[in-house]
Amino acid sequence: MATLHQISDRPAFAIMNGKTIPFEDAKVSIMAPGLTFAVTVFEGLRGYWQPDEEQLYVFRMEDHLKRQEFSMKIMELEDPPMGTDTAGEIIEVLRANKMYKDCYIRTQAYVDDWGDITATGPVTSSVVCRPRARIEAFLTGKDFVVVSWRRNADDASPPRIKVSANYLNSRLAGLEAKRSGSSAIILNRDGTVSEGPGGCIFLFRDGRLITPTINDGILESITRNTLITLATDLGIKVEERRVGRTELNLATEGFYCGTGQEITPINTVDGKPLGAGKPGPITRELQTAYDGLVRGHNKKYHHWLTPVWPVKTGEN
Repeated sequence: MATLHQISDRPAFAIMNGKTIPFEDAKVSIMAPGLTFAVTVFEGLRGYWQPDEEQLYVFRMEDHLKRQEFSMKIMELEDPPMGTDTAGEIIEVLRANKMYKDCYIRTQAYVDDWGDITATGPVTSSVVCRPRARIEAFLTGKDFVVVSWRRNADDASPPRIKVSANYLNSRLAGLEAKRSGSSAIILNRDGTVSEGPGGCIFLFRDGRLITPTINDGILESITRNTLITLATDLGIKVEERRVGRTELNLATEGFYCGTGQEITPINTVDGKPLGAGKPGPITRELQTAYDGLVRGHNKKYHHWLTPVWPVKTGEN
């Protein structure tokens, strides 16, 4: 059941198949393969409000839509939406909902109407947005546990694409961790670290950041790529490699990252403190750099930001 907070965050408008409609009119057929067989590709993006400029910036929109196109190709969707069209719809839905605060945007493409498990069309697309503030754990950190569920493999249900079907694995892992009041870390079948239910894992050990490779059962994360880039700019060494489970206890700090949670410090793993058991200095440095980037203060990466509102001219 939706909470009162979730209900209050529901937008006035959504976009379906390129048309702006009232949110309550956005419906899905109960026999749509997107629902019955999880034939749904999606992306989650964030918009960041910059009060000094009175501007909302969508972060790395082009890269999210490129990943969506790749996912739709793997899922063999028939006549899928073009990235350029979806980009315009993102701006349109944000403006229609008068979004002047930090927010979350979800784009979807799914097989609609009625069909079997191999149906490739007709495809319906949708774009929706809602306010979404930074989570409290960005500051406080979270406790994590290694769960018993293992990550789905690339030759079974490829984690590198963003499809609803893959989130069954994430849900089971998340529910197990939730029963102990923690967040989940998922291992691969060989016992190495993969990722969490909705984000990637970074550890700081022996003077460098380590993180599993894109072939270690992870989504090809845009946030992960951003943080590797920022860390390199800050002179922090980064190593992409297989990560053993015991390294979760040997690291001096670490964090969990993704569009939704941004950068969440890892305080403990399986009840054991990670380093000092609180957010570490490398994590804090990256959080500061990340916040500056997404809010337009880092001009080097201004090309990653798409403004929503018309840019004001003629002002000092």
